[in-house]
Amino acid sequence: MSASPSLRSSIPDVFRCRLALAVLAIAGLVTSAPPALAQPIWAEEFNTGTTPNPAVWGYDLGAGGWGNAELQTYTSDAANVRVEGGYLIITAREQLLKGGRRNFTSARIKTQDKLTIKYGTIEARILTPNVANGLWPAFWTLGNNISTVGWPDSGEIDVMEMGSAAAISAGVVNRRVGSTAHWDYNNSHAEYGLTYDSPTNLNGTWRVYRMEWTPTMISTYIDNTWIWSIDISNPASFGGEEFHAPHFLIFNLAVGGTFTGITLSSGITAPFPAELRVDYVRVYDNGYTVLGGSSIGGGTATQAHVESIVPGITGGGPNKKATATIVIRDESGGAVAGATVSATFSGSHNQTISAVTDANGAAILTTSTTSNAPAFTVCVNSVTHATLTYNPAANVETCDTY
Repeated sequence: MSASPSLRSSIPDVFRCRLALAVLAIAGLVTSAPPALAQPIWAEEFNTGTTPNPAVWGYDLGAGGWGNAELQTYTSDAANVRVEGGYLIITAREQLLKGGRRNFTSARIKTQDKLTIKYGTIEARILTPNVANGLWPAFWTLGNNISTVGWPDSGEIDVMEMGSAAAISAGVVNRRVGSTAHWDYNNSHAEYGLTYDSPTNLNGTWRVYRMEWTPTMISTYIDNTWIWSIDISNPASFGGEEFHAPHFLIFNLAVGGTFTGITLSSGITAPFPAELRVDYVRVYDNGYTVLGGSSIGGGTATQAHVESIVPGITGGGPNKKATATIVIRDESGGAVAGATVSATFSGSHNQTISAVTDANGAAILTTSTTSNAPAFTVCVNSVTHATLTYNPAANVETCDTY
């Protein structure tokens, strides 16, 4: 579920073809059912309480379209999100206002900062509503650093989403499910996705949606039937470092939006109230899995690494200074505050400087040297912290170029 399509631009056609061919070349290796799973290392069964466990789940709240021209307001009200009978239930509702105006409410819950996952097998058993036409259910992830680097730099993995305009046009809106990756490529939005058309309607029947995520590949499945894969083994070749960093989970049920092709309330014909039900979500260790976040106990962080580098400039004319926002995280994906980051700028600006990370793990470095035509590279030299050891081998990136 694209977090902010207003930023969209197409990746180059040559790159798109190369990526598509790479995926097709490996498709035969992943279209078979994934292996049987052992016990999960983390699970949410929704068997206790009447609301999502606050130690694990938080909420996105409010309206404003969410970057997708969506029509609903997200709330944490029991009318829109509850736990009941062993299920998470997200309910989209319609209210008629004066003059016949239509108002929609729904919910979007997330594990940001509370549960993060880097690599692993992630699956959820989901019951989707009748989405025709205008409902947009989704099970997806965002990079846990989105609060500091923004979208699409955080990366996004859509494990399951339904209700697309293309599916509506093709008459398969309740049979088509899609998976898509979104990321930053040369300072613009890149995406790659595929869809699967079920021979029967998916709404009203329980389905298991699964993502297999390793350091080399991400693949998704519906009831063990392959949907989509992307090769992430060489992130530098396509800007996909975002897929080698911790992500958090999201469930939501949107109303309208650019994905559905319906951005006016008058175009929504789906029946209300509409319920998205989740029986469980489970994480299995595939040999690479790292869990993090405040809800995960059992151990103290010992290492720090560079999560992201965002170069920029400040000032004008011949007095442009080079800047870099460098985010430091521990091995569980937690923000590292109080770390001293030293980095060297080279090119139009030649200077080595340092700064200390804030509560979000971000250090902002600004040169005193200036230039009229900025063109520079910034590389991290060292990260020092009172209790954590710097592990450069774990860096998502060590250098970046403006």
